[in-house]
Amino acid sequence: MQNLPTWLVHYFAAWNAHDAAEMRAQLADTFTATTRYLDPKRSTIGIDAFVACLLEFRAASPAARISLASGLDAHHHLCRYAWRLEVNGRTLEGYDVVELDASGTSMLAVLSFFGPLP
Repeated sequence: MQNLPTWLVHYFAAWNAHDAAEMRAQLADTFTATTRYLDPKRSTIGIDAFVACLLEFRAASPAARISLASGLDAHHHLCRYAWRLEVNGRTLEGYDVVELDASGTSMLAVLSFFGPLP
């Protein structure tokens, strides 16, 4: 899985970071003040709220590691991919649907789903 878009590389790096400064640095060119993040447990808008979400996640699971588990599928300004979370000896999987801005470089929305499709 080479040639991943920069926004995706930075997004995963933010999830795997361990401090707010690194998370913000990774998200600086990827998130905007109005980027929405939604998963079954959380809903945030903007970098500050998402960094708070990441810090909460990191505090609960300090050794967790998230990685890309598929290729990237895209059409128009929408992308989807699967991810894998290794935490406490367990593997959890899910997928994200991402809406990008017109330039294809910033995330407008991240809709995250846990587990396989029913």
